[in-house]
Amino acid sequence: MYSVIFDFVKKYLENNNGEVCSAFGHFPFRKRSEHIKRVFMWAQRLMEDDNSIDREVVLMAALFHDIGYAKSDLPENISHAENSAYLCRRYLSENGYETSFIEFVTYLVNNHSSKELLYQKDTPIELITLIEADLLDETGALSIMWDCMMEGAQEIQTFEKTFNHILNYSYKSMNKNPMVTSRARQFWNDKQVLTKEFIKHLSFDIGIEHKISLGYSCLRD
Repeated sequence: MYSVIFDFVKKYLENNNGEVCSAFGHFPFRKRSEHIKRVFMWAQRLMEDDNSIDREVVLMAALFHDIGYAKSDLPENISHAENSAYLCRRYLSENGYETSFIEFVTYLVNNHSSKELLYQKDTPIELITLIEADLLDETGALSIMWDCMMEGAQEIQTFEKTFNHILNYSYKSMNKNPMVTSRARQFWNDKQVLTKEFIKHLSFDIGIEHKISLGYSCLRD
């Protein structure tokens, strides 16, 4: 079931100018459908062995959460989350899903960008899980790879220039742990440790370790 829905989402993005991620610039190596697939993966990891979460609702919402970057028949000034919820509702309604299921899924999709809801007591665990899965993508090792690929496409390339880019983006993104659930916090903590160690070793290898000697204390919960 999920593979069929993912194929639909991927093709819709491709056919409606939504596949290339351009919010932070044009990076051909970043595909919206690949981000969606990884958020789906992170959601599965976060819900492993946890029977208190409505898994089908979360996984369905993960598949549709960013389809709204593609064009639809709604006004262009609405948010991608609103457009995603609209397209999700249309698909689920046309394919015979129950009203209560549709309402819950589209609620998650419509609110997945509202990161502040992570810290509100009445936020459903399903929405928390989706937001955490979304935040876990393109951080840690994958973020470092993104930084390197981005720098590799520049006209001027040096190890120190790339190091500084990683320091200013991937490293700083690990400044604090924004996760709520214990499983997500552990995943994020692992990313913090990896990023810190990478920066430590890279700075030592190129002989500029003194430049970040005061920065290690930033990696904390």
